[in-house]
Amino acid sequence: MKKSFQFIVFVLLLLGTFSCHVPMHDEVKSPNVLLIITDDQAYGDLSMNGNSWVETPVIDKLASEGAYANHFYVSPVCAPTRASLLTGRYHQRTGVTGVTRGREDMRLDEVTVADVFKSAGYATGIFGKWHNGAHYPYHPMGRGFDEFVGFTSGHWSNYFNTTIEKNGKPYKTNGYLPDVLTDEAISFINKSNQEGKPFFCYLPYQTPHTPLQVPDKYFDKYKSKGVDDFNACIYGMCENIDDNVGKLLSTLDNLQIRENTVVIYLSDNGPLNYRFNNELKGRKGQVDEGGVRVPFIINWAKQIKKGVIIDEALAHIDILPTLLSLTNIKYSFDKPLDGESFKSLLEGDKAFPKRYLFNEFFGRKRVLADPYLMVENSLYDIRKDASQKDDLSHEKPELYDSLKNAFDTWFQEVSPKQIEEKFIPVGYNDYPKTILPAHEADLFPPFEARKDRRHTGIAYHSLYGWAHDWIDFWTNTEAYAQWQIEVIDSGEYELEIYYALAPEDVGTNLQIQIGEQSVEFAIDIPFEHEAFKNYDRVVREQEAPETNWNRLNVGKLNLTTGKYKVQVHALEIKGSKTIELKELHLIKN
Repeated sequence: MKKSFQFIVFVLLLLGTFSCHVPMHDEVKSPNVLLIITDDQAYGDLSMNGNSWVETPVIDKLASEGAYANHFYVSPVCAPTRASLLTGRYHQRTGVTGVTRGREDMRLDEVTVADVFKSAGYATGIFGKWHNGAHYPYHPMGRGFDEFVGFTSGHWSNYFNTTIEKNGKPYKTNGYLPDVLTDEAISFINKSNQEGKPFFCYLPYQTPHTPLQVPDKYFDKYKSKGVDDFNACIYGMCENIDDNVGKLLSTLDNLQIRENTVVIYLSDNGPLNYRFNNELKGRKGQVDEGGVRVPFIINWAKQIKKGVIIDEALAHIDILPTLLSLTNIKYSFDKPLDGESFKSLLEGDKAFPKRYLFNEFFGRKRVLADPYLMVENSLYDIRKDASQKDDLSHEKPELYDSLKNAFDTWFQEVSPKQIEEKFIPVGYNDYPKTILPAHEADLFPPFEARKDRRHTGIAYHSLYGWAHDWIDFWTNTEAYAQWQIEVIDSGEYELEIYYALAPEDVGTNLQIQIGEQSVEFAIDIPFEHEAFKNYDRVVREQEAPETNWNRLNVGKLNLTTGKYKVQVHALEIKGSKTIELKELHLIKN
């Protein structure tokens, strides 16, 4: 009996000894993941980063109780960052090159983080801004997500009491959009927990992106501090995000799953305007530090030590491989990841591979070989000169040349992967209605963002043609709009247009041509649309307002599988211009 007792004690001691050295991912089985990304939030938009105006106590605490990466890099605009975040690969490889007119569509042969977690038995949900393809199967529901509440475009035109999408159907919201998205994410977390499934919850907030809309209590608070209207709205949005992160963390605490949840927080790029950014040079759309260096926090209660500061240069491409390491998910990728797992840094191991981090946008070049940064024709020691004031390219020409050559070699490798032509898929049974929005059309004569757009014959209403814009100033019968589609399943398709037309312009004749077929129709019903309630704090400069439209069924066509050009022509203009065109619907019968 005594020997048996001694043996049991020995075994228990042995097990205890081994448990002290069990890797982080084995201590907790199937940890949940909450991945939060904000839109246009600057490195300096957190109070922990020296901003004396903004108040973000919840996010600051999340960082102090977890790990904070002080040199974390993303792409300079929204969709490219999201593509890299979702795939662990440079966005140039994924076919994502821009933010609208199909340049944001991620190639269908790319594997997303949601695909990976879903294959491992996780419930997967996204709540917010997708921006990597609007049409199924580019849509989130075709990219590994079980649930989607949000919008697929690059921004939203109205943040109060609006209509977004819920699992492929219109969803009328009540209240401020970031609050709605947070509540939807919380419902998803609760549901997954009740079903006993681990979850991957992706929460891409659309704020603090314009339009500048925020509830009174936030705006008034920062106005009382003496902040101008623009930044009072920005900082109000940031504090609202902070409050919503607090609601999410409280949910995890109440469900007693905080210690079993990896929480990540970051932004997608730098600020839209020049505001406090800790003296970093540049802003959104630029490859300078201010455009691509963002806050990054990773927190896993009792698994990641409190107060860890990671000083090594990390990037969006590293998040997927790191999550795989932390959750112990094994996945065989057909295409290699560009990112590296930084799990070792979270465990206190300072060993991390030296490497180049590349960035490019519209021909602007950047390569970081920490601490040296090459941007275009200049070279900086970014650890000593984050403001990029001291160009070292003439002092260190060999180093500059080596970085330039490294960039050229990399870009030559990734650039052929980019999509040149985009075809909108039409005819999937699960998505019988395909919407061809105006902002995805190519306009002929070719669209130019010019102030005198009223005299070009056809143009976008709000100058740049971003998401939710419409075709306007259509005064020339030689001008037309064009989309490229790929019909997946042959059949009969109804054609509908959403339009506005002044009474004096009634009688205009139009034609919709798809391949060799066409329908012609006259519009005899005027419709003068009105913008919805305006919640803007500052007059918007780029985004189109949210407004109402008239719907008109204009005919049917039998379409066979294949690729086609869809063109809308104004055959006759009776008044000063033809219709304002919001979108064209193809509905499979």
